[in-house]
Amino acid sequence: MKLKIYPCPGHCNVSMMTKTVAQYFGIIDEEDTIILPYVSMNILAEIETAEAPEKYIALNGCPSTCASFAYEDMGYELYAEIVMTPDYDLKHNEKYANLDDVDEEINFVQEKINEIMNA
Repeated sequence: MKLKIYPCPGHCNVSMMTKTVAQYFGIIDEEDTIILPYVSMNILAEIETAEAPEKYIALNGCPSTCASFAYEDMGYELYAEIVMTPDYDLKHNEKYANLDDVDEEINFVQEKINEIMNA
């Protein structure tokens, strides 16, 4: 099964962390994991014509859920959602000014992906 991840599209530190974590998953499984740079206006047609089953994930940086809104704006509602930080306070997330140490976040997302894939 192909996994397609759309990370938070913002430019704040939490968004950069989200993109870094998504990129990690794209690198470790280049064949079955695709990181989406945007949500296509043709997503519904792409899903209909897909050769293999696909799961779509909105990888949100905070409860604003901007990645989720991108799917919904295109009329797609069957995506899974992961929210990586529990609040809106970006100062609380100053850690993400340096993206060298995101092992905890990678483990969190891996657990959520496992849950999604086994659902």
